[in-house]
Amino acid sequence: MRIEVILPDNCINKYTEDDVKIVIASALYDKGVVALGYAAESVGLDKRTLIENMGKYDVPVLNLSKYDVNKVIENAKRRANARR
Repeated sequence: MRIEVILPDNCINKYTEDDVKIVIASALYDKGVVALGYAAESVGLDKRTLIENMGKYDVPVLNLSKYDVNKVIENAKRRANARR
């Protein structure tokens, strides 16, 4: 699929076409529409480079639900208690 994006003139000097592609691919990844590998491939980057670029646009790299975050915290507490 190809999409044409028309940006205001003040954006044209600030953002490149690659910037816009990265933002769109990152947003699709963030929403769970595409996997990280596909998002990276769609903009011609490897996963690591896309992750580095996502930080520039405040897109979280870890896409965890509240349930997943709570499980990670519970597991960390359990492991910490087991070491005592």
